Order: sequence, then C-alpha cells, then structure tokens
Amino acid sequence: MLVGAFLTSAVLALHCPIGAVPVREHESAAGRAASRPSTDEQVAGRPARMRFETMDRNRDGEISRDEWRGSARSFEVHDWNGDGRLAGNEVRIGARPDRTPEEADHNPSWAERYESWTDAGFVNLDHNRDGRITSNEWHYERESFVRADRNRDGALDRAEFVGADLDDDREDRFDNLDSNGNGRLERDEWHASDDAFTWLDRNRDGVLSRGEVTGDEQAAGRNDQFASLDYDGDGTVARNEWHWSLGSFNQRDLNRDGVLSRREFEGVTGSMTTPQVVRVNAQQRWTDTGIDVRAGDELTFDSRGRVQLSSDSNDVATPAGSQKPGRAMPATNVNAPPGALIARIGESETVALGDRRSIRAPVSGRLYLGLNDDHLPDNNGEFEVTVGTQGRARPY
Repeated sequence: MLVGAFLTSAVLALHCPIGAVPVREHESAAGRAASRPSTDEQVAGRPARMRFETMDRNRDGEISRDEWRGSARSFEVHDWNGDGRLAGNEVRIGARPDRTPEEADHNPSWAERYESWTDAGFVNLDHNRDGRITSNEWHYERESFVRADRNRDGALDRAEFVGADLDDDREDRFDNLDSNGNGRLERDEWHASDDAFTWLDRNRDGVLSRGEVTGDEQAAGRNDQFASLDYDGDGTVARNEWHWSLGSFNQRDLNRDGVLSRREFEGVTGSMTTPQVVRVNAQQRWTDTGIDVRAGDELTFDSRGRVQLSSDSNDVATPAGSQKPGRAMPATNVNAPPGALIARIGESETVALGDRRSIRAPVSGRLYLGLNDDHLPDNNGEFEVTVGTQGRARPY
C-alpha cells in the first residue's frame, strides 16, 4: 500500500507543472470551478484596472446592461455616448465626460450638476486665482463638491478638482445609487473605489447616509445665486462672471449693455402651456410627468390627495407633508417635511414643493415628482398634481 501511494504521488508530480496544485482524477469539473477565485476575489487586494471591474463577469473590459449592478438611471449616467454599454473612457479611472458647461444653455442654480472637471474648468471657477475653489466660487449643487473635497477643508485644490487618479463617482447621484430605496448606501450599492467609500463614511458605521454623501445644502449664503455670481460685488454679472454659454447670457441681457442686472438675471415669463394632471404614486421613487421644461420656466402646481406612510392608518400625509405630530423619518430632501411633495428636473437636486403653487425651473430637463420619504414599500395612495408651465420671455 505504501509503495502504491508513493507511485501515484510520483505520477501526479510528473504531470503537474511546477508550482501548481495536483488535481485528483476523481475531482469533478464543478469542484474545480468552485475552487477558482470569483471575479470579486480576483480583483481584491490590488488596485482596480478599470471602473466597475467587479461587474465585468466575462472579463472583456466592458460593462453590459446585463452585467450592471445598480439602477437603470445610474447606468445611463455612466453611459456617456448612450450606446448601451460602458467601455473606453467610460470605464477608465479618472476619466470625465467630454462636456463643457460653459458652452451649454443652462440657468445658474444650486441644483445644477457640474461636469467640466478639467484644468480649464478649474481656472474658470477660481475667480481670485488663489489655486482653490471655495464655497463662494462654487455655483452648482453641493453633492459633487462634497465627493471631490477629499480632505474636507471646504475647498477644492487643483488635484482634488481634476481627480485624475481617483474614482469617486462624482457624476452619479445618491438617489441613483440607492437602488433599494432605504435611504443609505451599502457597500454593494457603491460603484466607486473602497477608498472613496471609507473617507465619505465619517462615522465609520459601514454605510453612507445621505448627509455624508450630499453634504449640507443649507450652507449659509447659498440662497442668493445672483450675489454668488457677482464676485466683484458691483451689482451686475459680467460675461467673465458667467459660467454658461454666450447664448444664455445674451438671452438674459435684454438691454444689450454687456452685463446682467438682478432683474435681467431673475427674468420674466412668457406664454403658458396647457396644464397636465399627474398622479404621484406613494410607492414610486419618481414619477415621470412627461413634461420637459427649460431653465427659467415658471412651473405651477395644484396638488391634492392623501397618502399613507406606514401600516399605521393614522400615519398620513398631504402634499404639504405628514399630518402626524412629531413624526420623524429619513427623507429624500431634508428641507421638506416628511411625506411632502418634492420634485427634480433631470439630474438636478430635489426641490421641496409641499403645497407651494409655483417655482422657477432651476435647470432644463424632464420634470419628475415624488414623495419625501426614503422608505417607500409600506406607503399607500397617491397625490394628484396639475402641472402648468409658463415659458421664460425671450428677447426679440
């Protein structure tokens, strides 16, 4: 028996490459496959070669929709050319979309996402040329600023701004990443690097809250957009203080004097469209109104209805918010009461509507309505909202 065992071991050794582990004849193919490392295990312990690498199951360097782990909206955010797959620069760490807001016809707003994370974009925003983008030089939504501000000093230096070797997924939004709708991001919902997750997780509880990812939108001084753009404080916004297209500047410069007064900046409205009735399902994160608006349009709302926010039949809300005294719960928009009607336009930040009758559209895009609640499965009912749009006046 000892001689037989010795001969068997010797034969296996002769047919096995140096450094490899011999495979017994009786070991099944399934067993051998199970013993191989998974895709996640293969990339663990070394820097990623591409974004979303653990999703690339067939190892072809691209991410198909079938391989994607996350919401459909999040996939669309990363599919820059809209071809239904993530490849090339879309999966290269540190790459950014080839978009230039300075050439876009956008209305300046705290709700607008910034997309020109380049050296040229940095110079354009650094008004005082001190090599940092501070909060009074930032005219966009706060979530991407928080993602980029790695050292949490409230300012972006050039390296943080460009982020050439970082994967912080600053182009995607918290709402897109929160695929299970529970108001927080677990590791398996996070698409960026582990390092980025760790430094955003300030309380080290292993999950990312909305506040940790999006920051405090109630920062002092963030309500007056005109004053923020008027960097030299002369009461007008000059072309070199404007961060959008020349066309959008000229559209507002009604008297053609080369600067924007506050009145020109805030604008006036023109023709009114036929109102549309939209039913907002309390269990749906966002309801597509089918309405496309332009920055500066006046949007009107006539909202009614009641929804139930839990299994408690007394836990109800109107468009203005929860009717239950002292109710506290996670919310999509910290500035609106729980259960209140909220809106977003395209990929902009959410806007607290409540029972307000009108708002000015901060950006151009599709209008969505929703409920201010981060846990939707136990909700019931709907709001009925009549939406009207009134276009911004155009110069002759």
